[in-house]
Amino acid sequence: MFKKTFAFKNWQQIGILCSILLAAFLRIYALDKNPPELFGDELDAGYQAYSLMTTGRDYRGHFLPVYLQCFYEWRAPLLMYSMIPFIKIFGLNEWGLRLTSAFWGIISIIAFSYLLLLLKTKKSIILITCFLLAILPWHIQYSRAAFEITLASSLVILGIAFFFKSFNNDKKAIIILSGLFLGLSFYAYNTTNVISPLFLISSATALFLTKQKPFKKIIKHTLLVGLITIVVALPLIPKFTWGPASARFKAFSVVGHSSIVDKITYYRSQSDKPFLAKIFYNRPLLWTQTIIQNYLGSFSSETLFGQGDVTFRHSLHEIGNLYLFQLPFILLGIFFIIKKTKKSTAEILFLFWLLFSPLPASLTIDGKNHATRLFFLIFPLTYLSALGIHQFFSSIKNKKIAFFIMVALLGWITFSFARYQYFYWVHYPKQSWRWWHYGYKELISEVKERESNYSQVLIESTYEPALIRYLFWSKYDPRKVFRLDITRNYSILGFNGFCLSDKKICFVNYEGMVEPEKLQKDTLYVLSQEKNIPGDWSWEKSPPSDIRVIKTIKSPQNQPLFYLIEKV
Repeated sequence: MFKKTFAFKNWQQIGILCSILLAAFLRIYALDKNPPELFGDELDAGYQAYSLMTTGRDYRGHFLPVYLQCFYEWRAPLLMYSMIPFIKIFGLNEWGLRLTSAFWGIISIIAFSYLLLLLKTKKSIILITCFLLAILPWHIQYSRAAFEITLASSLVILGIAFFFKSFNNDKKAIIILSGLFLGLSFYAYNTTNVISPLFLISSATALFLTKQKPFKKIIKHTLLVGLITIVVALPLIPKFTWGPASARFKAFSVVGHSSIVDKITYYRSQSDKPFLAKIFYNRPLLWTQTIIQNYLGSFSSETLFGQGDVTFRHSLHEIGNLYLFQLPFILLGIFFIIKKTKKSTAEILFLFWLLFSPLPASLTIDGKNHATRLFFLIFPLTYLSALGIHQFFSSIKNKKIAFFIMVALLGWITFSFARYQYFYWVHYPKQSWRWWHYGYKELISEVKERESNYSQVLIESTYEPALIRYLFWSKYDPRKVFRLDITRNYSILGFNGFCLSDKKICFVNYEGMVEPEKLQKDTLYVLSQEKNIPGDWSWEKSPPSDIRVIKTIKSPQNQPLFYLIEKV
């Protein structure tokens, strides 16, 4: 099946293999060290996978669910299911969770290279594309943390790859695989509800415009793949239309978002001409304006080459999502395609992908720089970079000039990559630790070690929700969590909160600064420096007279984060 497709020259085979190995190394090396710690969504996904692995149910008690219920939201389930073998082998820790995402990140590079081969792309362009994906900050960032999007992108690309493969292979299994992968992508990440159909339609359109295949065959294969996709995704349809997935989309969508409503209300209240105010400030107009601004903002230099996502977990801020050296070659690649009279299927397809990829993000209120929802832009932009580089050097007739320019470009690439790696390993852990909710792993370990010595343990839960962190790092039995009600708070030693089933481990809101005289003996208290201690008073150095500090958990800057204390 793959013999003819992978007809490389030796140096091309070695180059692509080395790029994939480089990609694997950059995504797997020291996963337990950087990013600094597992953040809330990763812990939640990991504990869901742990619950599925040990009980067959999510941690809210639903048996083999097609949509997972968490404490505060509902989530697409496929990442959690795919975590199970990794957790089984490596344990409930950073390796078990993040290797899953790293694995799918590597698969997405291999799948995209395979798609380019099926589209009869020049081998040199495939090699450049594979290398650029291997070192791309945007792709590495999402492959080194337990994000759903690397899995989703792999499934979509595999689905499209097998769609094109089905035209060269009459086996029904190929079409089934295409529909299966596209259908499964719906279970991986919510934006694929839009991306998968658009990419399938754009693939069929690219084939039609280039007249590579008979029209009837294109229609037949598209309908079959589409039908299989719908059948596979069918159990999710109620979730998307009126269920929890629909509610999740409404919370982030431009349509009906409170900020739009507030803006309309404000400007109408300021106007003494109600009729004109309704003309200039109404929902359809502001919805359209916001969606267009989001779409155009997705291609801004700030989003792609500058700060990127405002969330420090998603982008490095100091280093762009893409390298700056890619910009001229992306523009050159687009210019080459537009100028070309007879365009290839790949060239048309990736122009469509470039135009369609920002659409799901554009529909959300913060979509213009949301690196997760814009993740599919990586693939057309990387292809265009590679195409631009190939066309640039192909146009240079003088080999000596081409050689010197190539050396200069390789120097620029090497410097850019080295600068990115330096920032990622030296500065990023020290600057981003708060975004990764640093400190809880050590904190819960200390609590577990000491909890048997006390009648009750009260853990502060307003700095970050501490419950999922305790459940994950303590490997708490999910069966005891199925019916846990975190919405009903009651008084626990004078503080509002809730406890686990044994009533010993409790999560409370101290409601600001803690007054030592209100604390009781035989109780282990976990306090937050930020939430519960006045100013910059260090209880480690000078605790109140009747308080004993058992352990201080510190930030990478050696500043107190949490205290484990007791009343004496």
